[in-house]
Amino acid sequence: MDNTLLSRIVARANLAPSVHNTQPARWHLAGNGSILVMAELARQLSVGDPQARDLGISCGAAVEGTLMALADAGIGVAVAEDVWQANDTVAFPGYRLAARIVPGGAARPSPLNGHVANRFTWRSHFKPAAMAAAKALQAWARKADDVTLAHTPQDIAMLAALAGDASLVFLRDRAFRNELVGWMRLARSHPRYDADGLNLDALRMGALEGFGAGAVLGTRLFEAIDALGLGKVLTGEGSKTRSAAAIAVFHRPREESPVESGRAFYRFWLNLTRLGFAAWPMAAVADHPQSAEICGRHFSIPPERRLINVLRAGVAGSVPGRARLPVQGIIV
Repeated sequence: MDNTLLSRIVARANLAPSVHNTQPARWHLAGNGSILVMAELARQLSVGDPQARDLGISCGAAVEGTLMALADAGIGVAVAEDVWQANDTVAFPGYRLAARIVPGGAARPSPLNGHVANRFTWRSHFKPAAMAAAKALQAWARKADDVTLAHTPQDIAMLAALAGDASLVFLRDRAFRNELVGWMRLARSHPRYDADGLNLDALRMGALEGFGAGAVLGTRLFEAIDALGLGKVLTGEGSKTRSAAAIAVFHRPREESPVESGRAFYRFWLNLTRLGFAAWPMAAVADHPQSAEICGRHFSIPPERRLINVLRAGVAGSVPGRARLPVQGIIV
C-alpha cells in the first residue's frame, strides 16, 4: 500500500465520531503491510474519561471506519484484531494500541459506506420527521439487538429531564468544565477552529453566544449562577431534546472491549444517517452511573448490557461544517 492510498483511507476513516471531536486515533503502516490503529494518550479526557472507555470507543469507531474505507477501495481484510485489552503502550510510547488490521482476501463493501460523508452531529432543535421515516426508524430499532428506541412523548420527556440532571452533575465539577472548555473553539480566530474539538458551527452558536459560553463555563461565574438556582436554566437542552423524533438508547455486552463497542457504535450511528436522521449524543446519561441505571431500568435493558450512549435523532436543518485534523498529522 503506497502513501497516497493510505492517506485516502485514513482521511475517510477519520470521519468517524469521537468524544468532544478529540480525534484520538492514529494510524501506522507496519513493515509487514499491516495497519495499526492506536490512541494518542495525550487526547484522553483525564477528567471526563479517567478509565479511557470513551478513548477506546472513539478508536473503535475509527477502526470500523478504516475497515469500511479499505473495502471501499477494493481491499479486503484478512485479520481485524482488537488489541485494546493488552494495554500496550510500550511499542509506541505515548500511544495505546487499539487494533491490528491485516489487508487480504476479498473486499466486502458495507451498505453503510455511502452514508459516511453525510453523518454529522446536530446540536439544535430538530424539524418534524415524516411519519414514514419515523416508522422506518422504529422498524429498524425493533430488529436491532443493541438499540432500544424511545419515541413516545412521555419517554422522550423522561430522558430529557434525566439528561439535564446528569449534565448538571458533571458541569458542577470545575475540572470537568475546564477540560470541556479546553476542547471548545468558541471564536473563529481559534488556531484549531477547523481542526478538532467543538467549534461554533458544531455547537450551533453565534460569536456572541460563544463568548458568553466561555465567560460562564470557563470561570467561577457558573458557580454563582448555579447558586441562584439557575444552573439548569443556563445549561438545559430540554426543549431541543423534546423536539427529537426519537431517542435511541445504545447498549452492548458489559464485558465487551471498548474498541468492539466503538465499532458497533459507528455502525449504529450510520444506520440513523441511512434512515435520514441526524443525531446528537446525550452522553451524560450513559456516563453518570445513577442516570444509566435509571435509564436501563425504565427501558428494561438487561443488567449484563452496558449503556454506551444515548442519541437524540431527528431531522436537521443546514449541515454544519466538519472540523478534522490534517491527514499527515494522524499517520505516525
